[in-house]
Amino acid sequence: MSSAARKIEPVLDDPPKEQWHQLSIEDAIQAAHRNTGISYEKDDPILAVVAIMNAFGERLKSLMEDERRRFSSQFNNDVAGVNAAIDHKVNGVADTLKTVAENLGNENIQTVVAAVAQHAADSEKNRRLLRSNYKACFVFALCNWLAVAAFYLLLK
Repeated sequence: MSSAARKIEPVLDDPPKEQWHQLSIEDAIQAAHRNTGISYEKDDPILAVVAIMNAFGERLKSLMEDERRRFSSQFNNDVAGVNAAIDHKVNGVADTLKTVAENLGNENIQTVVAAVAQHAADSEKNRRLLRSNYKACFVFALCNWLAVAAFYLLLK
């Protein structure tokens, strides 16, 4: 099987398990009392911030999951397009090599072998380039997620 025929799948980790939980009113009252020494009642309007932040956290979690799905889908589509283009080129080269071999006969077989070797080297170069591009996309996506998380923590 040629390297172009192999299916390339993105290696994205599963979404992280629940790393945070919604803060209940009781937990917020206890945390406020523990950190400030001030006691609040359940009907105190200042505790509305807890509900607002919980709603914000849920929406942020939903948006990040949607972004993860979109990125994964786009990556799969991009890789499929690149694989199709490579397969088309490989088939074109194979057809050209067959035509050349039929036209040249046995006397110039060394030239055909050299062309095949050059094609193999170019294919390996393209495979390495695709791999490095995937790593760069992964790093950019990770930086994007970290920036969103930092924004969330700043607002929190």
